[in-house]
Amino acid sequence: MRLSSRLFFAVILLVSLASVAHPQKRMCPKPPPSPFKHNGQIVTSFDSRAGGMRTTLEHPRTLGSGAEQFYLTASFINQDPRRPSAPTLDIIFYSATPTAHLRAGQNLVFVLDGEAHDFSRNARYKSQSDGDSARVTLAYADASALTRARRVVARVGGVEIELTNNHLEALREMVSQLAPPPSRWQTADATSAR
Repeated sequence: MRLSSRLFFAVILLVSLASVAHPQKRMCPKPPPSPFKHNGQIVTSFDSRAGGMRTTLEHPRTLGSGAEQFYLTASFINQDPRRPSAPTLDIIFYSATPTAHLRAGQNLVFVLDGEAHDFSRNARYKSQSDGDSARVTLAYADASALTRARRVVARVGGVEIELTNNHLEALREMVSQLAPPPSRWQTADATSAR
């Protein structure tokens, strides 16, 4: 075969395959917009250490004021709802400024609408060259109570970190994904059996 006829057949093959693939892309449904309004980025990726999918929130806006500013992140491991287990949410505060210190041994208290909740037993602290961090692991009930509050202040030692409404909305979306309603997990077999 000559080069021109090979090119001709290649072009015909590409055109025929493109016409088949193009309508399939249009059939993909667009997900509905999120009812939560925030600037955080929520991503789900494979966590090789945990051996499962992890959903992570990273919020670009800092918390705190003056010399002590912090970033908020949160994450959880996705669990199969058909297997009974208690879902947990990890909330992490990272120091954004060198003067903001979160040291081990400090009490971690969340003040939800004026009522204090002590989570020191669930807190872990880490000091690194780029800054300190405090991580608290919350059960679903505690995380849900935190997101239902209108005003949330985290107290770590002598540092007070007030969460903005934008940060609370991001955490509300995380909690909504942490324990989704059972109807969201129904398979085709379960719905056809009804």
